[in-house]
Amino acid sequence: MNIKLTISLVALAVIAVIVYFVNPFAGEEEKKISEPWFYQVHVDDMTSIQIYHFGESASFVKTKSDSWAFDIPELIPPDHDRWGGIDFILGGPQTRRDLSETTIIIEDPAEYGLDNPHTVVTIGLTLDRFVQFNLGNKTTDGNHHYGQVTGFPQLFLIADSWGDVIGRLASEPPYPKWFVKRDPQSIDEVNIFPKSKDASTDTSQLRFSRLDNDNWELINYSVSDEAFTVDKEKWAAIEPLLRGPEGVYVELHKVEDRDLSPWELGDNSASIEIRFKTISEKGTTFINGALMIIGKKDPSGDFYYAMPGNDSLIQPVLKLSADWVEPLMALYGDPPYAE
Repeated sequence: MNIKLTISLVALAVIAVIVYFVNPFAGEEEKKISEPWFYQVHVDDMTSIQIYHFGESASFVKTKSDSWAFDIPELIPPDHDRWGGIDFILGGPQTRRDLSETTIIIEDPAEYGLDNPHTVVTIGLTLDRFVQFNLGNKTTDGNHHYGQVTGFPQLFLIADSWGDVIGRLASEPPYPKWFVKRDPQSIDEVNIFPKSKDASTDTSQLRFSRLDNDNWELINYSVSDEAFTVDKEKWAAIEPLLRGPEGVYVELHKVEDRDLSPWELGDNSASIEIRFKTISEKGTTFINGALMIIGKKDPSGDFYYAMPGNDSLIQPVLKLSADWVEPLMALYGDPPYAE
């Protein structure tokens, strides 16, 4: 075989191998088009969130501690389980399709339900800026909403699940369990835990359990596991407190170093737990609860420092009225046994 032909064939074989394994022409292939963004804002730029959804509304503001709170005088932080990641979700969803290719200008907003959108969200930004978006009708398959950013002609398809999460912030505001006032008749159990030297070994606990509409029993675990009937007259004075603490104030939205010792809050602190019936999203009734860890009194003597007893990374320091804390904690020292 001609030596030049042999060299040419070898060279072609080498090129074929390189193309097969490395494919230097891959960059010239048609790239997959990424899904367009409805809008994009950075979490650090957000200062407020206002949501209107089917006639209901909710507003949130970013606090000095760089955490979020309801835009109400008490500046109550939202429930962590419900709120976690919401600001990132509101940073902007990717969409299935940008319809501006076929509809450059929306000539008839009513065609998409955008003349009177059921959901309007306004996100306040730094430097007195804001972005507002609207959600209109669902698509015929029910999987998307028509969406539009105020001031722009583009029409987008927004995932129904994303719209539902945002709308629920207004229809079912994520108030923390300890802030919600409840019907005392919905309360099934109350637990009082005194201050302890070592909570890991101390079993001291006073448990009140509802027997029926009018009768309760109690167990003082520091004495025995035996249940005793609660005195109705004495309990009648306590029952209004089961609605939850009135006049809760936020002393600090976030403790940066998680050192709660200045307020005498920790594992060995006294605590009050109120357990109640609630209904899940699927309609199932179950027992839930709100635990408050009680610290020292504030300088005025009218309040106790407290914090929610959950595993949230961001724990606010609260102030609870002494008129709520003291009657409940006094039950441990003087249990209301029926005679």
